[in-house]
Amino acid sequence: MAKQDEQRLMVKIATLYYVEGLKQSEIAQSLTLSQSFVSRILNRSVKEGVVKISVVPPANVYPELEKAIEQTYNLPQAIVVDVPDQASSLQIKQAIGSAAAHYLETRLRNDELIGISSWSGTIRAMVDALHPLNSACKGVIQLLGGVGANGNVQATILTQNLAALLNCPAWLLPSQSIEHSVSDRQRLSANAEVAEVLSKFEQVDLAIVGIGDLEPSALLRNSGNYYDGKMLQTLAARGAVGDICLHYFDACGQPVLKAEEDPVIGMELAQVKQCPQVVGLAGGREKAQAIRGALLGGYIKVLIIDYPTARLLLTPQD
Repeated sequence: MAKQDEQRLMVKIATLYYVEGLKQSEIAQSLTLSQSFVSRILNRSVKEGVVKISVVPPANVYPELEKAIEQTYNLPQAIVVDVPDQASSLQIKQAIGSAAAHYLETRLRNDELIGISSWSGTIRAMVDALHPLNSACKGVIQLLGGVGANGNVQATILTQNLAALLNCPAWLLPSQSIEHSVSDRQRLSANAEVAEVLSKFEQVDLAIVGIGDLEPSALLRNSGNYYDGKMLQTLAARGAVGDICLHYFDACGQPVLKAEEDPVIGMELAQVKQCPQVVGLAGGREKAQAIRGALLGGYIKVLIIDYPTARLLLTPQD
């Protein structure tokens, strides 16, 4: 077949498929060709530039920004959600929570153990947006102590609600997030019920975590279950910019407390880094530095973030 004849047939097949919307089997029958031949011609039509496929994203979708963040921070996946420049904290949480719910619904795999750092309004927004799923998950495990000093059990309820939506067991961490001292943490961590949950952290397949800054989340503030002013001053003096599971890191993502100084009962930063899939939910301009530190520390595999804050991640730092 002459080159011109090949091109003529290629254009004919491509027009029928891409413009007129015929199926490959219909084209094959119409032109008395094999379906495998039609498939090969369609593949060649793209490779040889006869057909040019372009993706036209809607105005509220940001693939170029997502790619720039992924390349800048060596991040497997960034998801940027659309919110107004002057969006309220609630609007940001709801937008990120909705995107996280969609991610979980489409990403969930059988036999996975799902962990959540449950003192997070954004994770609560995710759970609120999630549709019930008849999953085959191993369970949902609480990655941070959930009993507040004021008797607040919102974190425990959040874990139970997510497990109910996924139709799987819940593993609750029966402790406060922050004990009064390291010795108290060590004593409670040795408790059989607590130790059983802590031992499962290494088995978590997918961790969903919030990224906090030095200012405690509303859930933590209301529970009274967070550091006192003296410890916050110590963290700030050591350059702390943010936390995951209340373990604080500096602008480069390095932990600022040694194990013998840290009274938190929750998934350690080293365990977060080793987890196969960690989804970080965080937004708001005030958290940009904390999010950057978490990315530089290598803790996050998937970042779900609002558009105004995402742009700040590409702003050069002094």
